[in-house]
Amino acid sequence: MEMFAHLTAPNSEKIRESMESLLQFLQMTAQISGAHTVDFYTKDVWKNHVAVSPESVLEIFSQQQKPCYEFRGVPDLSNIFSPTTNQLVNLESFVEAVQYNSLMHPGLCTPVEEILETFASQRADKHVKEIKTDQFMNDKKSHEVGIMSQFVVALANVYGIKQVIDLGAGKGYLSSYLSMRYDLKVYGIDSSHTNTDGANERNRKLKKYWKVYKTDARTTSKAKKSDQKTEGLLPKNSCQDVNADQDISRQREGDIRCPRLSNLEPCRDDDLSLLSDSSKRTSNKESNKATFDNSSDSPFSFLDILPSGAVEMPSMSQCVSRVLSEQEKEQRKIENIKAKKLTESHVYSPLTSYVTADTELHDIITDLEESMMVGLHTCGDLAPNTLRIFTSKPEIRAVCSVGCCYHFLSEQFDEAGKEQKTESWGFPMSQYLKERRWYIGRNARMSACLALERVAVGQGLPTDSLFYRAVLQVICKEVYGITQRSYSLVPQSKNILKIDQRVGKIFSKSSSFTDYVRKSLKKFGQDDSKISDHEIVGYYQKYETRRNELEAFNRLKVFLAPCIEALILLDRLCYLREQENLAWSGLVKMFDPVKSPRCYAVVSLKQP
Repeated sequence: MEMFAHLTAPNSEKIRESMESLLQFLQMTAQISGAHTVDFYTKDVWKNHVAVSPESVLEIFSQQQKPCYEFRGVPDLSNIFSPTTNQLVNLESFVEAVQYNSLMHPGLCTPVEEILETFASQRADKHVKEIKTDQFMNDKKSHEVGIMSQFVVALANVYGIKQVIDLGAGKGYLSSYLSMRYDLKVYGIDSSHTNTDGANERNRKLKKYWKVYKTDARTTSKAKKSDQKTEGLLPKNSCQDVNADQDISRQREGDIRCPRLSNLEPCRDDDLSLLSDSSKRTSNKESNKATFDNSSDSPFSFLDILPSGAVEMPSMSQCVSRVLSEQEKEQRKIENIKAKKLTESHVYSPLTSYVTADTELHDIITDLEESMMVGLHTCGDLAPNTLRIFTSKPEIRAVCSVGCCYHFLSEQFDEAGKEQKTESWGFPMSQYLKERRWYIGRNARMSACLALERVAVGQGLPTDSLFYRAVLQVICKEVYGITQRSYSLVPQSKNILKIDQRVGKIFSKSSSFTDYVRKSLKKFGQDDSKISDHEIVGYYQKYETRRNELEAFNRLKVFLAPCIEALILLDRLCYLREQENLAWSGLVKMFDPVKSPRCYAVVSLKQP
């Protein structure tokens, strides 16, 4: 399509050039990104890898609230590390190289606003109304769903698509919203039965809630125009309950109360808990009440812009309860059946299935038609497999994939370049990196999950728990002879023990460092009586003076996170560029990285 030609995206040469620069820089900094915080003190990581002061590293983050990207040309990498000790010696050049090799480099990403503007003429609803999605989701999810849904619908309308497949749908936030708000037929596929069951239950209660809220929105608007007419019919701020069990607004769908003309009484707590994560943040009972401002000055609510038929719309008279005649009861029963069928035309179907690159979609979706595939924070290998399914299935016309959990990615090659014995891998995808037999490593992939923008504003890095864990490792080595971490208990020699040392959530359950150590040792199956409380406190005090080294080193890892993420995402983009019959492929910055750190989407569109 001609409109695709106007979208910003790097050409294949630019992508390979950026990847080559990244490979050189990441290979040089692998000693930092690949180091594990657990071993920080036992392997004297700071002294071995860094020659600048911890204070100078921490100062970088304290100077500004938000990372500032300034591009001054190709950075000089030769003076970042000492040629003799291989220690980091030039922090300024290091930061400059990080910025140059991030996705913020000009020309690598397409702003989401550019695509929405380009496809604006293809949208069915050109006048976008403000949606208060935070009534149904927490702030983060509301931000993500609000933006991504507009993006998905804009692309779907380009192809005339009415079917969307949401891989890794989780609790179904995006799926249910696309279905109800935009009249799309959405299949939400997740490998977890728990998530699928939760999505079904949440969707059921959400529809119930929408029906009541929609009625209130309409009746409130009418009430403002006919206050005098209704004044004698209804007590102020209430609905009469003469024949509640027969009234459509109180049929046996739960305990949601009949909507008032000027206010909405609260739904049951268990209904609301599935609709909004934000309701869990407060113990104030009043804050859990679902009250909404439907005044003419307030923005359009979520339900005011649902497609007709998505919810049942009782008339004004239905809120004025009275004894119904037998004929009226029968008529209402018929209307309810019709309304239910109409509502079901806007389908959101949660499905449980483990999806791989070889998954046959027709086995999961029997009425598969031309559709679009989406993924909002698909975990590990599911993101690359989403792209593989897109390229191999002619029915899938477009894809929008936002990945996460890079530490769960499988890799085709090991550190020595030897190929692993599996059929498909999460990294690398492109032939360009396969030929180089490139390996990232789990520790570096874990670093890629860190959020630079959040850390820069004082969020997202649990320094206390990291410090506890690093000091615990010293105790494990010096007192118990445990020098290697593993997933099983394996004796290595008389003095060396390799043991599963995953402490899990012990930190949040511990009252002090001493308590933390004892609980961890018991989890490791060790005799905690071998060390006294006094000795444990001694270890804590010894390394407390070096805590700033650990904090500074973790800041260096955070700095490298955007570069490792850039390599992973550029590899996926390069893979798409290596395919045929694709009209456009690019990386789109979808979200605010402070609100949603994994903010980049891999987008690709097939030829019409």
